[in-house]
Amino acid sequence: MPPYVLFRTGVLFLGLLTSAAAMAQNVPLTHDNYAQEGARKGVVLMSVRWDRKWNCAGYENAQLRVLGFDRLPSQHAAKDERADLLLDDAPLVMTKPVFDDYAFLVEPGEYALSRLQIKAAKSVSDIRYSKVERDRLLKDGQPQGGTFRVDAGELVYIGHFYLDCYKEPAMWRYYMEGRAAFDEYLAGWTKKFPELDAARVQFRLFKSPYFGRDYALE
Repeated sequence: MPPYVLFRTGVLFLGLLTSAAAMAQNVPLTHDNYAQEGARKGVVLMSVRWDRKWNCAGYENAQLRVLGFDRLPSQHAAKDERADLLLDDAPLVMTKPVFDDYAFLVEPGEYALSRLQIKAAKSVSDIRYSKVERDRLLKDGQPQGGTFRVDAGELVYIGHFYLDCYKEPAMWRYYMEGRAAFDEYLAGWTKKFPELDAARVQFRLFKSPYFGRDYALE
């Protein structure tokens, strides 16, 4: 069974976003910090779609709102404490049907899914939120939702994240299929960051028993 149920008839998970007072752990990749710490830390490449997915599993629309990961072993005791790597910039009103690309400079190690929020609307007046936090995604410190790994000096692509609408709205990890598509994706990154060596980028997807299928790039 998955570590949680997103939406069940008669059950509504409501919650506020993590306190803005929490210290941000995200470190977006820049030319300067890569030059200074690229050998000691790792680079994580990923993409996320924040737009509404219409006609999703019986809902008028659904939207991925928050996605967070903790470096293991997690140093966060509170279930709603800010994740080490947190993506929460989904637009409230205007959304575009495209993947937004993200690159982060992170401490090397294994990271586990620790935060997930999805919004689903039956109508303009019937809007539901599923908020799944650390207490269910990291049971006794053990990852339940999935993990990825990045080592010192590595460049790692972990996937494209969006929604799946089979039975209920759920986060799903997609991927670039085939070498040509992956090379095209990397070309966009090397255009922004010429110092990144595309040949060194590892195709190492976020692995999960619930949120994506295994795939190896040939």
